[in-house]
Amino acid sequence: MSVKKAVVLAAGYGTRLRPFTCATPKPLLPVWGESMLARVVRQLRAWGVEEIVVNCHHLHEQIEAWCAANGCRASCEPEILGTGGALNPLREWIGTDDFYLVNGDIVFEGFDGFTDLKAFAQDDVIGLAVVTKEGPRTIEVEPSRNIVTCWRSPDPGYEGTFTYCGIALLKASILDYVQPQGASSIVQAYERATMDGRFVLAVEPKNLLWTDAGTIPRYLEVNAEGATNAFDALPQVSAALEELHLTGPVSFLGARGSNRCFFKVGDAVIVVYDDAARGENARYAAHAKWLASKGVAVPKVLAARPDLKMLVLENAGSTDLAAYAHRVGTLAAYKPVVETLAAFGKLGDATDLPELEPAFGPALWRQEQDLFKEFALGRRYGRACPEGVEKDFAKMAEVLEKEPRALVHRDFQSSNILWKNGKMRLIDFQGMRRGPALYDLASLLYDPYVKLSDVDRKALAALYARESGLAQTHVAEALPFAAAQRLVQALGAYGRLASVGQPGFARFILPALENLLAAADEAELDALGGLAEELIAIEMKHAHTHAAHVHGRAKD
Repeated sequence: MSVKKAVVLAAGYGTRLRPFTCATPKPLLPVWGESMLARVVRQLRAWGVEEIVVNCHHLHEQIEAWCAANGCRASCEPEILGTGGALNPLREWIGTDDFYLVNGDIVFEGFDGFTDLKAFAQDDVIGLAVVTKEGPRTIEVEPSRNIVTCWRSPDPGYEGTFTYCGIALLKASILDYVQPQGASSIVQAYERATMDGRFVLAVEPKNLLWTDAGTIPRYLEVNAEGATNAFDALPQVSAALEELHLTGPVSFLGARGSNRCFFKVGDAVIVVYDDAARGENARYAAHAKWLASKGVAVPKVLAARPDLKMLVLENAGSTDLAAYAHRVGTLAAYKPVVETLAAFGKLGDATDLPELEPAFGPALWRQEQDLFKEFALGRRYGRACPEGVEKDFAKMAEVLEKEPRALVHRDFQSSNILWKNGKMRLIDFQGMRRGPALYDLASLLYDPYVKLSDVDRKALAALYARESGLAQTHVAEALPFAAAQRLVQALGAYGRLASVGQPGFARFILPALENLLAAADEAELDALGGLAEELIAIEMKHAHTHAAHVHGRAKD
């Protein structure tokens, strides 16, 4: 028996691989120099498959064009139908034929198709599914016949559980169990078939190498594990290399919390960004050019491709303000930064301001505070916001609303101030807007990434007062309110980022809470200070417990 038909599931929203999928649908992203879809289709044809249908949704025109050029048929879904519903438009095409059903965003080697089809021919078998002990292991398999007995195990990862690899050989009769209209999952069809005495058998290939490359961390990890310089095949990176005639290995610098990924080649940094979720990312190039025209030290824009959601910047170096201060001393490093900040703020009066983010005001203060309440208080600590803290929040907003307006960077922290060859560059200014001048100073002097002494903090605040023209007493009185607001925002952001796959930000929660306590005490925000003390105690206890656990494992 030779299976001649296959359906490749390639319809999705592209959400998990943004920003790469802003310009390219996920199945067409490269792995080791070849798109995931091309790899799957090549392997299917090696198994003898002749007719292949690829369903599509996000950026469907690109997949349709690829299919037309590569002898496949595209099945466009204006509304996503799911892994089961995708089969409904294909019922006539499938007919009575067996067919493969394969996910379009997997990478696998060492599997040459289902070679032993005796079990598949049994009347009570409706399909074969490739499984592995790698991954989340959410399905349960009965060992005597390898029947999949549960597709959503309540005990994932335990003995007898496996991961479904997204590769199945199915009889046409599976269509009897697919919901005939609307969106549905193929797993629902498998479960209905099982209830009717028709089973899917699990097949665990001995030499299978498999991964789901459908998330940013895993996708980048897979490429890094593969061919040398695999990143140069990414559409955005490839376009940058071609446009600027860049040569040399491409290295991944990392992802940031603002829906961007960074790559380095030579003395250039390629930025791939998402401007759907974060509209300010699209304004980075224009802001950089405007700031440079005003004498602000920012990286030079080497290329900008809004169509690909990509821009190329000169490499501003990897030495941030904290590292530079460690080398030359705190005041020596911070003095030019504070002077630059004062000049930056005065640009708020310019008559040719570029398009900015909405100005700071009551709605934005509430938004930052709500971020803290949801992701820090709620999700991390399981707490509601005390009434006294709500009153302190209102006081903070009241004080900041009375502050003089300036151009605000919004994230003026040590990690966004880089030094290279003795020259400073500001980065991450795309969120700039008008607001209280002291918000940026608070971001700098109460930065959770750097521990400043009270003496240095006061000296730098006094320097800012002189450079900006604000009264020193006013800066001293109002700065703690700005710091409390900024730290509340930062704690909410750390909690949110930790909840979406960037747990590294959690290490800044304790220093942020300590700075919040200091700011609250200075501003006489007693309820907020009391809350900060309670949360510090929780974090300290957690750190102590974790350290004891690690020490115990080391002794074992």
